[in-house]
Amino acid sequence: MGEYCGFVDAGYLVAAGARALSLRTNQVRPNAAAVVDWLAGLGPPARADGDALLRTYWYDGAYDSTHSRHASQKRFHDAIALTSGIQVRLGHLAERRSPRMRTPIRAALRNTAVDLGIEPDELVSTFETHWEWRPEHSQKGVDTLLTLDLVRLGQSGASETAVLVTGGRDLAEAVRTVQDLGRRVVIASPRRSPVAQELHQLADVVVTIGPDWLGAMLTTRAGQHVTSSHRAA
Repeated sequence: MGEYCGFVDAGYLVAAGARALSLRTNQVRPNAAAVVDWLAGLGPPARADGDALLRTYWYDGAYDSTHSRHASQKRFHDAIALTSGIQVRLGHLAERRSPRMRTPIRAALRNTAVDLGIEPDELVSTFETHWEWRPEHSQKGVDTLLTLDLVRLGQSGASETAVLVTGGRDLAEAVRTVQDLGRRVVIASPRRSPVAQELHQLADVVVTIGPDWLGAMLTTRAGQHVTSSHRAA
């Protein structure tokens, strides 16, 4: 009998899963228990008969303790950590108050105004009354934590198979390393979600998370499962 582990990039699951369900990321929140249930129920070819789920590692970015959302986010992560079968691993969540695209977009608007004979400042001002610039968030250290855990478990022999719910190319070398150790790597992603070509090619098995399971994994902010009417056709 072999054992396997799940490695879940929560940011990827929410972003890719919401897109697959035709929803926005701010409309859903992950249901960790449903993710564990899905992983535990994987069948061939993802795992062999008799294999058992050892545990699931849950990766996410965390706000700095000085951030206004730190306390509420910590309660959320603490609740996930209490989910049976999950270990939470947190990187950092960096916030950029002024989006990178704001400067080039404003420059393009000014150039357009000049071409049209319109006052540039007036056009920019009018545009920004109809557009809200939201802070950009980026995870830092999450891929590093996932890589370390993946390789460590592969070296120890604790896990014969790794099931990765992620799509980033940065994990390609970690996948190669654990495969060289004789371990299998399964890549799991929502339907039509981005998975780096190199990662897709390296995977021993690629599986799709169907809309029914996605609807359980990503509940609405009110705590309800996503209904079929919200799903992509």
